[in-house]
Amino acid sequence: MKHPMPVNIVVAHALEAKALVKMLELERHHASTDFVEYSNSNKLRLLVSGIGKEAIAAGVTYLSEQQASDNGEIRAWLNIGIAGHRDASLGSAWLGNKITDHSSGTSAYPPQLIEGVEVGSVVTVDEPENSYPLNAAYEMEASAFYAEATKYSTAELVQVFKVISDNLENPVSEIDIRRVPGSIAAQSPQLLILIERMSAIAREYNSNQRLPGYFFEICSQIHLTVNQKLQLRRLCQRYKALGLEKELGRVAGRKASDARELIQQLTERIDRISEA
Repeated sequence: MKHPMPVNIVVAHALEAKALVKMLELERHHASTDFVEYSNSNKLRLLVSGIGKEAIAAGVTYLSEQQASDNGEIRAWLNIGIAGHRDASLGSAWLGNKITDHSSGTSAYPPQLIEGVEVGSVVTVDEPENSYPLNAAYEMEASAFYAEATKYSTAELVQVFKVISDNLENPVSEIDIRRVPGSIAAQSPQLLILIERMSAIAREYNSNQRLPGYFFEICSQIHLTVNQKLQLRRLCQRYKALGLEKELGRVAGRKASDARELIQQLTERIDRISEA
């Protein structure tokens, strides 16, 4: 039996998805949503968000809400797409070890735990870049993807992988988009290493952070929003880490009138125990 691969892949454009669908043996979802989606029986998900920061952030939010009841487990998040660079050769690629949002000037540094994959800087711009002033891959989604996905996973499990599609000698205005699937397919050795390693890290994390059964009992008893479920998950993990699962069970057995009250009770109880 194959290992589960709890990885969400988000791309901006259908042509970026085309090679991945074949490479990863994914099937299209035909449900009516705002996004084109693919998956397989092994927990891999691929979503086409549309171009730009707002579109990709919305795609990440949508997937996270769809998966909010996935046994409380976290998933790895990977953004794959094309980018421009001043002089890097077409078809070269790397994992972003620094992601800078050009409009705000802020940078994020995804932790690098994966060997065998090239790394480099990524700059997210609001409009296509023609001059590439920095030694970085220029694209239009990474900073928003990283900011949104790290709300739902740990930072080391949120990564961006960019394939160079244009440079000063081959300007963005002259990109032959029909070549995009081939450029991504050519990176299959690195991508398969990356996806396999990210899924292994996610499986290990979920095994170590496995939630007490009381988490699922509470979820079945009372309606929780996505944010409340995240709060409850963190609380349950605190109870487990302190060896207080029986205490959690006593609180879980008494139904609160609403989710906010329940979370407040759990928080106050463990804070008192921690301070004792």
